[in-house]
Amino acid sequence: MADLFGLGSRTMHRVLRFPNRFTARVYFDLSVTGRDNMPVMGPVVVAANHFSHLDPPLIISNLERYARFLAVDDLYGRSRAFDLALDFFKAIPLDRDGYPIRAMREAIGHLDDGEVVGLFPEGRRVESWGGDEPKRGAAWLAWMTGAPLIPITIHGTRHSLSPGEKGFHRTAVHIWIDEPIWWYDYVSSVDPLGEMMGDWYKVVDNHLAPWQDER
Repeated sequence: MADLFGLGSRTMHRVLRFPNRFTARVYFDLSVTGRDNMPVMGPVVVAANHFSHLDPPLIISNLERYARFLAVDDLYGRSRAFDLALDFFKAIPLDRDGYPIRAMREAIGHLDDGEVVGLFPEGRRVESWGGDEPKRGAAWLAWMTGAPLIPITIHGTRHSLSPGEKGFHRTAVHIWIDEPIWWYDYVSSVDPLGEMMGDWYKVVDNHLAPWQDER
């Protein structure tokens, strides 16, 4: 499916970006803040909170650049449609239980080519924000490649295709793309990766904390 009509994933992303955005804006009343914070070239690591299966396609469609997200390997094989979607978005399979050496190598290679890689530091879809300490993979990739770490917050998708709402429901969605977190600001830190992810958490929490009591 990635080569639909003989076109590669990058070309399909470019062709479908605006139709997908229009559909999301109409159906989900989707709005985006901070697109200008995304570097226009060079390697970038994006890290987002994760409520729903809708998060990856909505985020990818609303970035100005082609991005590949890491996806835990137990997502594969659930259904033919799900596998086709993962293939279309060129997800990088990540071994949840073992050592993710192959996934990290592929992600680093993509970043070394000046591309964009996305991760969900919570490691899974969550029912509510703030219960899990963020994993360090996003900071590690930024540190290893010199890429900026861009915090992304998505709100509203917890009401559709999420652990708490397994059905597909119409819901208002907002995405915030915040200013880069740079690895070199942490070179004198005792725990640079931990502090980078701590600052990522603060940025996302600033957007999501006011909505914590919603049902």
